[in-house]
Amino acid sequence: MFRKNVNMLSGSIVKGLLAIAFPIMIMNVLQSLFNIVDMTVLKQYDTDGMSVGAVGACSTLITLISNLVVGIATGANVVVAKHLGRRDTSHAEKAAGTAIAVAITAGLILTVMGVSCAKVFLRWMNCPEELLSRAVLYFRLYFTGIPILMVYNFCSAILRSSGNSGSIMVISITGGAVKIVSSYLFVAVFRMGIPGVAFATIISWLVYLLMGIRALTRKDSVVRIRLKNIRFVKREIRDTLHIGIPTGLQMGLYAFANVVIAATVNSFGPAATTGISIANTFDFIMYNLSNATSLAVLPYVSQNIGAGNVKRATQSVWRGIGITVCIGAFFGALFAIFSRELSGIMSDDPVVIEYSHQKMVIISSTYFICGINDIFCAALRGMNRPSVPTIATLVYMCAFRFFWVYVIFPLVPNLTFLYLVWPIGWVLSIATLLIVYFPTVRKQKLEHPEVPATT
Repeated sequence: MFRKNVNMLSGSIVKGLLAIAFPIMIMNVLQSLFNIVDMTVLKQYDTDGMSVGAVGACSTLITLISNLVVGIATGANVVVAKHLGRRDTSHAEKAAGTAIAVAITAGLILTVMGVSCAKVFLRWMNCPEELLSRAVLYFRLYFTGIPILMVYNFCSAILRSSGNSGSIMVISITGGAVKIVSSYLFVAVFRMGIPGVAFATIISWLVYLLMGIRALTRKDSVVRIRLKNIRFVKREIRDTLHIGIPTGLQMGLYAFANVVIAATVNSFGPAATTGISIANTFDFIMYNLSNATSLAVLPYVSQNIGAGNVKRATQSVWRGIGITVCIGAFFGALFAIFSRELSGIMSDDPVVIEYSHQKMVIISSTYFICGINDIFCAALRGMNRPSVPTIATLVYMCAFRFFWVYVIFPLVPNLTFLYLVWPIGWVLSIATLLIVYFPTVRKQKLEHPEVPATT
């Protein structure tokens, strides 16, 4: 199933989507498990029980920045995939080189922002005072490695555009294993605490980057990174940012709204902060299970639109939804049922476990709805309508959540009620995206001649 490159223009769509999505699922779930081990090691060797909460206090802000990075990298995925759909390898490689130049520049900017503004950002988050100094330390150390992560994410997007998610999985598992070994060495042996976790994370990113560059410079790579192409090409940067900036804003807005919610939860005290950080770790696993298919649908739609095969592009959307519902609903139910047992892996405090359970019951069980929303977002990006998902996110994942937190939640100040904003927002967003999706498909059919389906 994990063949190196998937032919997205012909053959079974379901098999092709699974061949791309399964490695992404395995990779991301293992990464989440690696993070759980990371936190467990930190908990075991933490002398006063504050380190896990301090790292957790940074998690939502870090997710915000990571989402911006991944979102902008999506622009490279779409542009390269469309060039490949047209069988234009030369322009695909120019687009890839431009993407790397963008990644280096943006990574350096984010490092300066993260290091200089760490305390300000965490105070905005209502980070409990007793956790603040450690959280600031972790945040600053983490952001020194952001340029490495940024370039790797763009390399990963380029590999996905050609259907080569198998290589990404191998890279991720290898880097994750390095992270676990490094964390244990730094935290358990050298007793470095929070700096040890940060250094282990950056070392793992360096492994990702080196392996990613190697995969993209091999002679048999569909898209190769060449030194001469790592520069700003006006057309390629325009097309990449046309998709990447709205997508980055969409994912950033989504995470920013979560920052507001996390700040509300943090006001309940350190136990709530630690509990939600534990829940976030497991919810991230559910997100990756539900979201992986959308990462497969994006290049499928992009390549087939580039090739003029609108029918095959739309088939990939609906089959992707079927895959997401089956996988997301099944694992979501399991996570909700065993939420207390899972939370107990990282904490012995029954109050912390209960805070984590409250969130997981609502979010984990409904994350497949988020997966459906992400597939329609991916489809519209592949059809050159990137602003629509951004607007839907602004309205339902940002403005609606602000309204819920500041107007609705005070009427029922219960955290379980607070968390309902997630599934309600996803459903409203899907309804809006569908209103745009169908006319966009009709327009694409008018613009492209009929291509015989080869399923």
